Amino acid sequence: MANTAALLGNLLNTNADINYYTQQQIFWSAKYEANSAKLNKQIKYEEKWESAFDSAMDNTRELTAGGITVYEGNTDEMLADKYAHAKVEQYNEELSLELADLDIEYDTMQTMYETMLESLRAQQEGEKTATSTAAQDTGLLQS
Repeated sequence: MANTAALLGNLLNTNADINYYTQQQIFWSAKYEANSAKLNKQIKYEEKWESAFDSAMDNTRELTAGGITVYEGNTDEMLADKYAHAKVEQYNEELSLELADLDIEYDTMQTMYETMLESLRAQQEGEKTATSTAAQDTGLLQS
């Protein structure tokens, strides 16, 4: 009977761990999804910024955005950079890099908790079987 109580205690601890890690996995998953949406926006802005920069460097006509004018045949990278920033104000390179770092961190945390949960669920199944067997052996459960 003491064996059954110990096994049941282990099973209850494992169940509590599963509940905790499930909450953590949900937390990190939500952070990952929110960050991913922000990162995807920055990636789109970056693509538009690069396109504007390329247009300013290889332009065949006069371009104007936000008070910056780039004349035909421009080869000035600084002017092209200013034009791209004026054309795509939403793009923030530092924010994009920060979001990319957070993306990796959040994905790692989410994956870690998923892995831990898989391991705990396998452990839980073994503990359920051991507890059931021990309870039947003591006559606490009827077959």
